[in-house]
Amino acid sequence: MKVWDKRFESRDSNPKLERFNASIEEDRFLCREEIEASLAYAKALRRAFILTQDELEEIESGLEKVKTRIEQGEDLTGFEDIHSAVELMLTREIGETGKKIHTGRSRNEQVVVDERLYLKRKIPEIQRLLGEIQKEVIRLAEDNMDAVMPGYTHLQQAQSVLFSHYVMSLFWPLERAKSRLEDALKRIDALPLGVGALAGTTVPIDRDYLAEMLGFGSVSDNSMDTVSDRSFILETLFTLALLLLDLSRFAEDFVIFSTKEFGFLKLDESISTSSSLMPQKKNPDFFELIRAGAGQIFGYISQLFFTMKGLPSTYNKDLQYDKRPLQKGIEETIQILDVFAFTLKKIKPDPEKMRAGIGSFLYATDLVDYLVEKEIPFRNAYGSAAEAVRLAEKKRAGLNELTLDDLRSISLKFEADVFSVFDPLQSVKRKKTPGSTHPDRVRDQIAKAKKLLSHK
Repeated sequence: MKVWDKRFESRDSNPKLERFNASIEEDRFLCREEIEASLAYAKALRRAFILTQDELEEIESGLEKVKTRIEQGEDLTGFEDIHSAVELMLTREIGETGKKIHTGRSRNEQVVVDERLYLKRKIPEIQRLLGEIQKEVIRLAEDNMDAVMPGYTHLQQAQSVLFSHYVMSLFWPLERAKSRLEDALKRIDALPLGVGALAGTTVPIDRDYLAEMLGFGSVSDNSMDTVSDRSFILETLFTLALLLLDLSRFAEDFVIFSTKEFGFLKLDESISTSSSLMPQKKNPDFFELIRAGAGQIFGYISQLFFTMKGLPSTYNKDLQYDKRPLQKGIEETIQILDVFAFTLKKIKPDPEKMRAGIGSFLYATDLVDYLVEKEIPFRNAYGSAAEAVRLAEKKRAGLNELTLDDLRSISLKFEADVFSVFDPLQSVKRKKTPGSTHPDRVRDQIAKAKKLLSHK
């Protein structure tokens, strides 16, 4: 049975075509939002004197029964979509009164209100998970304040940094993601109901009353735009893609840092797997799957983007394909964040390995800084440090293994105190600027991070 069955006098139903046209398998996940919006709409119909109080109460009772049946797993495959499923099930529950629920309403607006309600429910859940990850990041930083590690550019050792500074570099992308999601919510927070199929409705629906009941901050401004717009889904998915892009980079770091060659991180057995052939293996599968997440969600973005491209105004059946990107993008992001939060609790930094991994050539910039403090122009100081690097390479020695005579053959500004630069902790303590790896500056950013979390 279809809600539009009466349109055709002798239409043959072809199972293949019915299955192709139906979206119930894709949009069933919106049943909670569909019933919530339908309950609110019934109250608006009562306010517009389309329903009597008795009819409203009958519909409210019927929708609760429908909700229970769906939540208990009733087979909905015989319905075209979640909107017609709820309406037809309601009518079967309460009879003729159920047929009034669709007065002045279109599935074109129903789908959009369901999707917006879904995002308004799910985005705060994502923000909460981000906050949990941020708390773990702060814990990792505070528990390892004295650990010094090599910092990398181009995956080549660059300068010494505190591990706490490194791990706090994950806090701020997560904070930006929360901010972007909050901004996206502003554009999601406009009620679609009351715009009809594309032109509005002759029923005097109080849209402000509906917005208040459903928790929307405003009502949409243009009925044609309302039923065709899916940019709010794309914006949300793109924000999540940026988030997962950031997580993928840190997941890659954790994969690298947990290898025997690095050994900076030890992975608990609970977040490791092994090989079906090689029993010695301790694989970082969970971080590898997290690393792949950004690519997955960008696939959903591409799917919806190309579905939307070039569609004429206003609603088109192509938009039926917006459900999978929406649901999968949100659900997979939540799963990844949940797993990431757990894995952070199960990684153990190895400060000794980190410190031992610092190569002597990493102090080349410290040599430059040393000479600058001796009033040598920076570019000249850079050249002298570069000569020291070349000399050490030629002697197959470490930079810290050059003698004072070796260094003074390059610049007479080198004195006995030059060897104090070859200390990773002193290297980080010489940094002066806010936002740097200096221990005090790291403590400053941790304090700021805690303050941000306390205000949420």
